[in-house]
Amino acid sequence: MLSFEIITPAGVVFQAENVASVTLPTSAGELGILPGHIPLTAEIEPGEVDVVTAAGTTRLAVDRGYGRVIADRVSVLAEAAIDVKEIDLSAVENAQARAEAAIAAARDRKEIDPVELEKLEAVARFAIAQKLVKGRR
Repeated sequence: MLSFEIITPAGVVFQAENVASVTLPTSAGELGILPGHIPLTAEIEPGEVDVVTAAGTTRLAVDRGYGRVIADRVSVLAEAAIDVKEIDLSAVENAQARAEAAIAAARDRKEIDPVELEKLEAVARFAIAQKLVKGRR
């Protein structure tokens, strides 16, 4: 069995032991991980993570980051993550609209703070990932 965790800058978002399989959205496509997987590091793309245990499947939306498999331990370091059950679509749509409006306003100005622009783009990107993942259920 696998142990699995997702860590964001805010801390540990999800942890599970006795995991049968994990599916990660990577830059090379979906990656399925089973016990005994070879060591691996992969770039995580915004999308859905599926964690299968005896109790069922937990689905989480993640933003970009990195995944690592060592022995039977799978770790994801992501900019953001949330359980699909906790996604509030109206709040996500509002956050996306505000971020996109701020991005458009920032691009209209001649001086753009690249750090602030990246933060706004991250909010919009994660909002889109949440909407896509929530829409699948």
